[in-house]
Amino acid sequence: MAAYLIVNFDVDDADTYKKYQKGAVPSLGIGESARLVAYDTDTNQVEGENAGHQTVVLEYPTMQEAKAAYESQAYQEVLPLRFQATSKHFGLLVRGA
Repeated sequence: MAAYLIVNFDVDDADTYKKYQKGAVPSLGIGESARLVAYDTDTNQVEGENAGHQTVVLEYPTMQEAKAAYESQAYQEVLPLRFQATSKHFGLLVRGA
């Protein structure tokens, strides 16, 4: 069953965020084990509070592969750049229907 990594945030430091992207793409397997489902820089919040304006949704074949990508050493090394470059961030791993 497919699984999705969903992250949402506001980009506050574009230069640092670009550095994060360069490391995140290969470490999360985007274009290989992960498929980019959505990349929206102008997310429309309809419920809740404090959501950011940018949302990324990645699809993995299984929850195990999604967790492995997120928890990989390579991704954990670049993740602090996203935290440094963004605010209002959250991440979710969800199973597909």
